[in-house]
Amino acid sequence: MSHTTEYDLHTPAHPVRTPAHQGISTPARWVLGSIFVVMGGVGIAGAVATFFNMKSAFGSSGTAVGVVAAGEGATAVLGLTLVGLTLINRPYPSGLRLGLWLIPLAGSVTGGVVALAKDDYQHAMVNAVTPLAMTVAAEMAGYLARSIVVASTGVDAEADRLTGETLRRIEWHQARAQHHPSKWTRKRSAKAAWKLARTLGRNDVRLAQSLPNAYAERTASSAITALDSLYQRIPAQQPAALPAPAPVVPAAVEPPTTPTVEQLPEVEAEAEIVTATYATDWVKNGSGSWKADPGMYAASYPEAEVVEDQAVAPAAQPQLPTDRWLQPVPDQVRTEVHTPVRTGSDQQVDVYDDQEPEVTGEMTPERRRELILEAIGEGKSQREAAAAASCSPTYVRKVLTKEAAA
Repeated sequence: MSHTTEYDLHTPAHPVRTPAHQGISTPARWVLGSIFVVMGGVGIAGAVATFFNMKSAFGSSGTAVGVVAAGEGATAVLGLTLVGLTLINRPYPSGLRLGLWLIPLAGSVTGGVVALAKDDYQHAMVNAVTPLAMTVAAEMAGYLARSIVVASTGVDAEADRLTGETLRRIEWHQARAQHHPSKWTRKRSAKAAWKLARTLGRNDVRLAQSLPNAYAERTASSAITALDSLYQRIPAQQPAALPAPAPVVPAAVEPPTTPTVEQLPEVEAEAEIVTATYATDWVKNGSGSWKADPGMYAASYPEAEVVEDQAVAPAAQPQLPTDRWLQPVPDQVRTEVHTPVRTGSDQQVDVYDDQEPEVTGEMTPERRRELILEAIGEGKSQREAAAAASCSPTYVRKVLTKEAAA
């Protein structure tokens, strides 16, 4: 008989597929019925024996019936409740099973005390063990009923209750072992969780029947895999290969365009165009310092015609000489320019334009001026000269202007 439902530890009395989940044959039913009859007969015999013992001790039938009702009668009620809860797939409380032993124990103590009052030690022993017959009968009847229900329906309500309680306690101890502020409390909870894990699944008939089957299936699967590898055979059934996931290609993001000199919008040329002549040579004076050649000054500055109401094409960029610094021109031919003009090497922002260079023991102003003039004489740019003299390009231009005006 096949079943497809699965077992859930967190849901009590939930069906589970197990080899014991099967019907009970008719002969088995007759045998089980006979067992219940025998168990009931043993319990009744113990109650009758207790009745006569108490009657001989007290000399009253009513007192004897009361003792039997309080002992064997209460035990019988608890036993029937245990069997009934098992048959309807409900777990029984722990207090019920505890009562199955405490009540007969009270009857045993009562019978023993009554016999000892007359110094009858033999009857004291008999009176003490007689009530236990009902306890054994009730316990075994409940266990047999539980086994029958598990075999026929696949439900073990008591095992579910115990497993759920154990899991709850393990979870609580693990949480306390991780987050409790006391170090010793955390250690005790960790040990308690390990002890509870050791008892998990104990007395679970379904687990005992399912684990061997699961182990046998895995062993057979491993053996088949080993044989296929030995004989180089392809397994009969292989899981279908899943298609490889398509690579995720991020959307192309165009970098922000930074306008360059070529991309800047064209500006109409000024009506008046000023040209300048660049100095190409430096000479040393008598003191050994560098000085510009006074013969290399601008000579002519032609003016362009002004064309009104017409777009003027930008003038062609002149071919500059190798040196990159401008020669000063006379004041009478200068034209005011509102936009500062800087060479290609000075396009970046100068950080220390407004600061004078630091004076140290080795780098004096005279030494820095000599380094600047020497770098310019070697054909280096103003920024390269500034790097060589540990100053800003603005300071280099100031030095060059002073040298040119000297």
